[in-house]
Amino acid sequence: MAACGDGGILYWGELVRASGGARARGGGKHKDLRWAPPNVEAPLPAGLGIVPCFLSSVLEQAGAHAVELAATLEKFTAQEEIRYEKLEQNGSVEEVDESVFDYTFGFEKRGGGRASQEYRTPTRGGHAFPASSQDTGEAALALIFLPSMQTDYEMRCEGVNKWNGQLAYVIHFEQRKDKPVRTLQFRSERGVYPVMLRGRAWISMEYEQVLHLETNMVDAIPAYKLRRNAIAVDYGPVQIYSQKMELWLPKSIEAYWEYDNYRVILVHTFTNFRVFSVETEEKVKLPNMP
Repeated sequence: MAACGDGGILYWGELVRASGGARARGGGKHKDLRWAPPNVEAPLPAGLGIVPCFLSSVLEQAGAHAVELAATLEKFTAQEEIRYEKLEQNGSVEEVDESVFDYTFGFEKRGGGRASQEYRTPTRGGHAFPASSQDTGEAALALIFLPSMQTDYEMRCEGVNKWNGQLAYVIHFEQRKDKPVRTLQFRSERGVYPVMLRGRAWISMEYEQVLHLETNMVDAIPAYKLRRNAIAVDYGPVQIYSQKMELWLPKSIEAYWEYDNYRVILVHTFTNFRVFSVETEEKVKLPNMP
């Protein structure tokens, strides 16, 4: 693949074939996950009447907040719970696992752009497992709204709807074929695969922030027998009370992978956020959403 252009952000997903027949840890307490990948072409629920959606204005504000998010992502740590399930095509569960990690996000320079890096260390009593390294960079998917990245996509407003009770503009996006694929790549021992995405984002009318984002792969990856990948990311406010400031950070990620003869579900949940800098470290907590 060509190197990422100036100002581009490059996210990497590691394709890992989970194996070993791992069963639920912790005395079999694992609760089955549900195969429910988002379909970004499915009809939206009934809208809220005719509400003006000025796309250029929405994208301008979303772009400004994406710049903030790019800076914020490297300023926090969290505890991350990862739940994993491998299913046969008939729906029977073949493997399950879960653990909690200390999580840190970072960027590194790569190929003329920046690649996201995620660092996971099992907490005390936790453990790493092969599939825990499969999803990387998805916390940063909302950075497609960076001003330097928006032109990679055809974007349109599908109207106004609600997400978790909040009014939001629904923006549909799809990778343009005449632009470089800079958002997501999958890599494995077999090579690197640029991935064209289409998706939807729910952008809060009140906060002008991305509340929820869903993506689907446009094309399969035959070399890896990967037929489908779908991702859903929830974002929300983190309040730092002592400094009277609020950060907008990823709260949960659901990822669905469908191969020729099996499916994989990975659910990531972030809690116990901490914001750090050279001078201070501040414990933060998530407020209840209105």
